[in-house]
Amino acid sequence: MTGLPPFHKSFDLPLPRFRHVTCPHYYREGEPGETEAEFTARLAAELDELIRAEGPETVAAFIAEPVLGAGGVVVPPEGYYPAIRKVLDEHDVLLIDDEVICGFGRLGTPFGAEAMGMRPDTASVAKALSSAYVPISAVLVPDGMVDVFVEAGERWGLFGHGFTYTGHPVCAAVALKALELMEERDLFAHAGRVGRYFQAGLRRFADHPLVGEVRGRGLLGACELVADKRTREAFPVQRGVGTYCMNRCLDHGVILRALGDTAAFCPPLIVTESDIDEILERFGRGLDETLAWVEAGGGAS
Repeated sequence: MTGLPPFHKSFDLPLPRFRHVTCPHYYREGEPGETEAEFTARLAAELDELIRAEGPETVAAFIAEPVLGAGGVVVPPEGYYPAIRKVLDEHDVLLIDDEVICGFGRLGTPFGAEAMGMRPDTASVAKALSSAYVPISAVLVPDGMVDVFVEAGERWGLFGHGFTYTGHPVCAAVALKALELMEERDLFAHAGRVGRYFQAGLRRFADHPLVGEVRGRGLLGACELVADKRTREAFPVQRGVGTYCMNRCLDHGVILRALGDTAAFCPPLIVTESDIDEILERFGRGLDETLAWVEAGGGAS
């Protein structure tokens, strides 16, 4: 189901029954002269046309992250999810919310859907559910869906869909304690406040010669590195500019993730404003060193 091409290579993927629509990344997918509102309307129309072409009765659900994480920290335009929800409601198609990255405070709200105006039918959660101390995940479903599972169990004796470690008591106990501490420390509100400070600080890099776009929400952010700011031309993949920048930042004590040539930030929810200042100052050093390396022809064959 993922839209990440590297995950499809050598696996005969994607399977034919999974359809993909345009990524809601205005910076990369918007057409010349197109406003964000027009871009959103076009993507909603594309989804509507796809569902109609497939046959609404054959489409189970639309799956999305509030903010795309591993896909490049892509923040959909304002109004994107309400527009998508309207199309889905018209065709009686469910909206599945992938909260694995955005859930439990990452965007400054309990769930990413709240920050992005997303009204899902179900939600998948993991990672921060236990603060990543132990592996655990869960699916949140509405009463109407639970009723179907219960009815099936009553009819067949057992609705036999589960996993070996479902409901593991140790993992469940850790998750409950993590949630208790999040509430006790008002962590979501803290993440919201510090997240706004982080986003403001990160956007100072928008004028840097290497940075094409700065984007993010809450304590999730990214700087996309480009060869030409005016044309948005990307660097050739083989130059490995993003990886070089990541490694330079690591030399300065900052752990980032290179998503192609996008430098992605995901600081801990307990981060402070002074921590943010230090993170961004050290990132700036790594970014400047990357610029010098690029200008010297680094990575070019």
